[in-house]
Amino acid sequence: MQLSELRKTILVIDDMAAILEHAKQLLKGEYSVIPCVSAKQALDIMDKRIPDLILVDINMPEMDGFDFIRQVKSDERFSDVHVMMITAEITSQIESKGYELGAENFILKPFSQPVMLKKISECLKSL
Repeated sequence: MQLSELRKTILVIDDMAAILEHAKQLLKGEYSVIPCVSAKQALDIMDKRIPDLILVDINMPEMDGFDFIRQVKSDERFSDVHVMMITAEITSQIESKGYELGAENFILKPFSQPVMLKKISECLKSL
């Protein structure tokens, strides 16, 4: 078995290439990272490979993070996949809505590597 097969896979969805690259750099030492520039691209990838965790930006064109979670959690194939939201700003309304839809936590931009890794590790403990 290859090392990449032992690593947990994280799908990172953000419409900004710089955010995707930054997340990939922060996570690549611990996880296999699949960057996606849109929710549609992520759904296409998930038809072929189900990740252990999804990090999804809230504010994206076409389909925002809330709609993405709603779609993922309503699909039997993906309903058990862990989801965390990434955002530059968090309010109690955003937080409540995210948790209600099935998000397990939030990661603030700009990313802090220790905080990000801790939250991800806690989320993936049950796997």
